[in-house]
Amino acid sequence: MNLWRYSYVGLRVESELEIPEWTEFERADSSDRSDVRIRLAGGQQVQDGPLPDAPIISPDEVCFGITDVASYRVRDGCEIEVGPAPGASWQEIRLFLLGSAWGALCYQRGLLVVHASAVYVSNGAVAFCASRGHGKSTLAAWLTTKGHDLVSDDLTRIELPAEGSALIYPSTRTMKLRPDALEALGWSGPEPERSRHHNGKSHLPSGGDGAGHPVSLRAIYMLDWGELDLRRLTGHAALRRVVSATAYRGTFLESMDRLGLYWRQCLDLVCRVPVWEVRRPHDFSAMEQTLQRLQAHWASGEQEDPWSSRG
Repeated sequence: MNLWRYSYVGLRVESELEIPEWTEFERADSSDRSDVRIRLAGGQQVQDGPLPDAPIISPDEVCFGITDVASYRVRDGCEIEVGPAPGASWQEIRLFLLGSAWGALCYQRGLLVVHASAVYVSNGAVAFCASRGHGKSTLAAWLTTKGHDLVSDDLTRIELPAEGSALIYPSTRTMKLRPDALEALGWSGPEPERSRHHNGKSHLPSGGDGAGHPVSLRAIYMLDWGELDLRRLTGHAALRRVVSATAYRGTFLESMDRLGLYWRQCLDLVCRVPVWEVRRPHDFSAMEQTLQRLQAHWASGEQEDPWSSRG
């Protein structure tokens, strides 16, 4: 049986399923022990009988199914078993493997993963967070046209070392964009794949440096609509906004009894990384003005003020 080996967001993965989205994270060595194993269930569902109407979740196991795609079982933070449905697209199978299944595995391991888009800046990276429909991926996509490489989109791992800065890991470099956002971006490359499970969003690839090493997270920006404005969030306001906007599959956190840990991790995060609110018009014609405001903010170095220096 073929096995593919990857070093992804700080974990060594051994997979019976090739993952083209992780090509840049492939590792050649086969002697070291893997942290995670991805298994194929011989073409059969990983749970007998019909797929469950809702995920079956316990602290150490998560089982869920996507009709006409696959069923998934995630166990003990070290194994994901995938049962493809007959005739299912491998691209659709990987969509939920790298999303919900991978997110559940990270929660089982106690890792901090957040719903965010992130790009590189001159001295690290910045992350954009917001509830669904507030343009995280769109803003990141526009920034890539200004020379800021994509770090991550959607499910993002952040590490909080015992000391020092918070770190953010490069991950799958594919942005999910609505057709109108893709058109406004002026995309002229090959027609990107569209997903029937993400409201017809296109999966737009973005290049990376292939290193896979984490970098310092310099700032978090909470996105909202309104007149262009940028203001600092501190204390409880920052914590509440980060927790509510970044939780990936909040029902998983609650059912796995990980919600308290998530709050503690987010508190640690906002104590290390400044949080800003960015309001901008809900209009693609104002995007250039928004990008200029953000780039000026990064050039000033103001976004790196330590949290403790403010009220």
